[in-house]
Amino acid sequence: MADNSIPDGKACTGLFHGKDLQSLERSIIERDGVFCADFNTWQVGSYFQRVYSTTHQRGVGFEVFCRALQPDGSTRPASSVFSCITDMDDVVQMDRMRLLLHFKNFMAAEIDDRWLITNLHPRVMLGVRDPDVSYLAELLEYTGFPPHQLVIALREHAGNFETVLSRTIRQLKELGCLVLFDDFQAESANLDRLWRLAPDIVKLDHSLIDNALKSNRAKRMLFKLVSLIHASGSLVLMEKIETEEEAFLVMRLEADFVQGRYFGNLETKAIRRSAVDWDGAFRNLASQSERAIFKEVHHHNLEMGQYTNEFMECAWSVSDDIPLEEASAKLVRLPGVERVYLLDHKGLQVSQNIFPEDKLKQVDLRYKPLWDSYGATWTRRSSFHDAIHNPGVVQFSQPYRSSTNLHMCTTLSVSLRKGSHAYVLCCDVEWKEDKIF
Repeated sequence: MADNSIPDGKACTGLFHGKDLQSLERSIIERDGVFCADFNTWQVGSYFQRVYSTTHQRGVGFEVFCRALQPDGSTRPASSVFSCITDMDDVVQMDRMRLLLHFKNFMAAEIDDRWLITNLHPRVMLGVRDPDVSYLAELLEYTGFPPHQLVIALREHAGNFETVLSRTIRQLKELGCLVLFDDFQAESANLDRLWRLAPDIVKLDHSLIDNALKSNRAKRMLFKLVSLIHASGSLVLMEKIETEEEAFLVMRLEADFVQGRYFGNLETKAIRRSAVDWDGAFRNLASQSERAIFKEVHHHNLEMGQYTNEFMECAWSVSDDIPLEEASAKLVRLPGVERVYLLDHKGLQVSQNIFPEDKLKQVDLRYKPLWDSYGATWTRRSSFHDAIHNPGVVQFSQPYRSSTNLHMCTTLSVSLRKGSHAYVLCCDVEWKEDKIF
């Protein structure tokens, strides 16, 4: 968030003569219906960024940022304000001033069905003192801001701060606020903390989107990371979306919320009218994304059709008691087929793997211990469950790393009857990295 960077700067001390909220209130100026405060030669105020729900296809909140307007009309981020404050009491008071401005500007818009997302300054969170959210409670009571509309963003810092985070999260939830982990990065964050600390929302760092656009492997990992966060009980927000390519990617994720300059920043005045008219453009983007996904799915289904016909011919032949090796002769000659095998009604593999001849010539000896999977149990695989629950209908699994070679693959599966017994026929097909997930 914009408030989190704290570069060095010229020190300013003795900024606040009164520590109560009434003193801060007297420092605030209303200009053309917008609340701001003078600080040195700057004018400190609020600006907002929309947050959308990808499922509801409409706006659900605003993230608010602090910035300073200079005499020449140029703007500076909040870091410029905080960087010159060295006294911890003044840091707390400036943070209170910032929050008071945000609350007053948001409340003036009379929006009762959207969240306001803001943060606690990191020097308040991890400074020389333990974090104390009592000033936030006082501020909520003083302004009458409804706590159920407030989402507080906290940094999920690596290091020994779990006790601090846990206590702060508990206090915030007791106030009635939601808690968001900000700029969550898979490489430095502790996934175990997610289920222990139980934030309501996790905002993923934008670097994950950058990496996903450069690497299909990173894209797969991002999809899985979103699923892991959901499994921990939290919702997912993708941040700093700035291009159409990024927007289309996040629309394919199972992320719950998105925000970024691509969807527009708003001055304080604009949020008063945007609650009504902001959703049309997002719905249009969602429709474009859905059409693109449908087109790719349709193209993918046509490509997979070349396997489906031979796969069903193989299944019917197996049902007629033709040996699997003979029944799969045409199927294994199709390009991309990795292996064919048969499971019983419990998911136990009851046949040897049938490999294409060219695959046998390219055996990677490092995986030789995994090639013989006769007697293996595939009960936990979705390809088995989906086939059992949809008798006679060909199923396609999500792509996954094959346990018998170096490739990503997808599994075709279909249930069949052979005499009085039920079986599931499976065919692993190499997954092309440029396909959708």
